[in-house]
Amino acid sequence: MGFKQGIRALLSGMALVAALHAPAAVLDNLYQVQLTQQEDQSRDQALREATVVMLQRLAGQNVDLKHQAIANALKSPQELMSRIATAEGGQLRIQFEPDALGRVLKQSGQPLLGPNRPGILLWAVEAGELGDRLLSPVAPRALLLKQAAQHRGVALSFPLADLQDLSLVSEQVIRQASSEELLEASKRYPADGTLALVAGGSDENTELQWTLWLNDQHQSGTISGSATQAADELMQALAAQVFAQYAIPAAATGEHAEWRLHVQGVDGVGAYSALLGMLRRLGTQQQPRLLSIEGDEVVLQVSFPGSEEQLERMLGLDMRLQRIEEPVREPEPEPEFESVQTEQTDLPLVELDPNAPESPVAEAESAEMADEEDSAAPDVAATQQPVEPAAPALPTLYFRWRG
Repeated sequence: MGFKQGIRALLSGMALVAALHAPAAVLDNLYQVQLTQQEDQSRDQALREATVVMLQRLAGQNVDLKHQAIANALKSPQELMSRIATAEGGQLRIQFEPDALGRVLKQSGQPLLGPNRPGILLWAVEAGELGDRLLSPVAPRALLLKQAAQHRGVALSFPLADLQDLSLVSEQVIRQASSEELLEASKRYPADGTLALVAGGSDENTELQWTLWLNDQHQSGTISGSATQAADELMQALAAQVFAQYAIPAAATGEHAEWRLHVQGVDGVGAYSALLGMLRRLGTQQQPRLLSIEGDEVVLQVSFPGSEEQLERMLGLDMRLQRIEEPVREPEPEPEFESVQTEQTDLPLVELDPNAPESPVAEAESAEMADEEDSAAPDVAATQQPVEPAAPALPTLYFRWRG
């Protein structure tokens, strides 16, 4: 089966081939919420709490829970869930249905953030009696941070802390939140954001001092509380910064901003499958539409109600898609016309007398030809149709697929 035939088979209903490796920014467990049911909390209350957490992952911390569509969903949250499991210690593990959530949030007109999210690389130290020490990824505080990041939908990762990292980053660099050294050391990792964290105090009274660099913005703050509460509050702050830069604004009813994407390097069904899956994770409700295939270049139309900067930022979360300049098209060769040679004949020249009267036959023929032209000429006013304005050209972006 050829490339084009394979693509059309996919579009006609064949299951998409899964990509061999998913980008680091994709949250695989985005639609699963785990929480502990409190002793004074009913099961319905716990399910509603889990639903609020799920809605905040997709629509931000300030999601409008009082909107009629969302409020109605919270009355019977089981309709948004596909599976509910109970573990030891009263912990609930709830799997939500993405399509059901999407319908509710679409009705409420909330901005949305899909599974593709910027990875945030954490450089952290713990303050102890003997001074600062690097936070190990398996330390209790690190495990709390990982758990809180998963709970709030933050793609958090740790550096390797090998010799290459240690040659650039020290405990003092992290404490001072030195952007030059930290951002340089972060370049070797597939992360969009860099987080410097200093953790101190006890489990009952923890203090977290943090600084986040995400794209061209940076924020910092201090959080106090129990170790669990401080970790959760920190991840909520990070989730808010991610949402502010990457959320897709809600389109007006019946309106969708359309974009045309030219993607080179799509050399097979597997590459096309991975590209299509990535575009579907943008978080929009509209599916990408295939417009054409030419060699290893595919042209797709996608709906995205944000700006070009937002769209490029969202697409840039997948390291396999690289923005390129518009290719310079070679001009089409002009058609060549064969020269036609006419045969020359020697005819006698006849001098015409300008004062000689025109023959009656010529006058009759001229009058007859004039009548035929008048009768054959269409009524321009009657036959001219109104010209419809041409549809505006879609904004176009060019990329190269490196999957």
